[in-house]
Amino acid sequence: MKIRLAFVAALSLLLGPGLGWAQSASTAGVRGEYRIGPGDVLEIDVFEVDELSGPATVSAAGTIRRPLIGEVAVVGRTAVEIESELSRLYSDDLLRDPQIGVRLSELRSQPVSVLGAVFKPGVYQLQGRRRLTELLAMAGGLTPEAGETIAIARASEGVSTERELSVDVKRMLAPNASEDDNPTVLPHDAVQVAKRGVIYVTGAVERPGGFPIQDQERITLLQAISLASGLTGFANLGGARIIRESAGLKVEIPVRLDDVIKGRADDMPLEPRDVLLIPESGGKRALSRGVDVALQMATGLVIWGRR
Repeated sequence: MKIRLAFVAALSLLLGPGLGWAQSASTAGVRGEYRIGPGDVLEIDVFEVDELSGPATVSAAGTIRRPLIGEVAVVGRTAVEIESELSRLYSDDLLRDPQIGVRLSELRSQPVSVLGAVFKPGVYQLQGRRRLTELLAMAGGLTPEAGETIAIARASEGVSTERELSVDVKRMLAPNASEDDNPTVLPHDAVQVAKRGVIYVTGAVERPGGFPIQDQERITLLQAISLASGLTGFANLGGARIIRESAGLKVEIPVRLDDVIKGRADDMPLEPRDVLLIPESGGKRALSRGVDVALQMATGLVIWGRR
C-alpha cells in the first residue's frame, strides 16, 4: 500500500491539474510548423482591403474560398505557407504588392478524446506533435483511481478497423521512457485510462469496506477476508455469498467458507465490484449475549456476597 501511495503522489506531481494545457479551441502559441486540417478556422487579414479580409473555415476537401480567387488548397500547409500562396494568387493582376496575414483562430481538425481516470475527461485538440504524457497533462492528470494501463484506440491508416495500443503507466513515467513507452498521440485517437478495480467485503469481518486491486490482479475469498482484517467470532461460515453484477442484473453466488477454509472447496477468485457478504450467526450472537448476562449475574452475586 505504501508503494501504491508513493506512485499516486508521483503521478500528482508529474501530471497534476497545475500542468494543464489549453483545451480544444485555444490556439495560443500555434503557428510555426502546425499543419492546417479540415475544420480549422483561419483569420485572413489583407492589409487595407477589408473586403478581402475575414474568417475562413477549412472545408472537408481541404480548401478555403476567398473573394476574387475562389478555392485555395490549404490542408497540410502552415500559416506562413498559406500567406505566401494567397499573396501569390492576389498578385496576379488583382492587387499590387499585397500584405496578407494568416492566423489560426480555431483549432478543430485534430481531436483526441481522453476518458476514464483523469481529472478533466473530454475532447482535446492536438497542437502539433504531443506525447501521451503531454495529452494527459492537458486532461488535468491522472486521478488516484487510475490503474496501471492506458489503452489507445487508433484507426489504421486507410482502414476502417481500429487497433489498440496498451501503455504501462509506470514505464511511461520512467525517466528513460522510449517512444513505445510514451507514444506520440495522433489525431482521432481515443485514450482510455483504466480505473483500478474494487472489491467489497461486508458483514461479520473486523474491517468491512472497499479494497482496491491492481490491473489483472486476482483476489480470492480468503485473501479478501484477510484484507478486511479477518472474521469476527459471529461469522456464519456456511451462509456467505458473493453479490455480483452480470448483464445489468445482480446475482448471488452462495459460498461455504467453512469448506474453503478446510480445503474441501476451491478458494475462488473475486471479480472487480464483487461484494462478499458474510452474515452473522444468530445462534453465536445469542450464545455470546447469554454468556455476557451470566457473567454479569455472577459478578453481581460476588459483589453482593461481599457486603
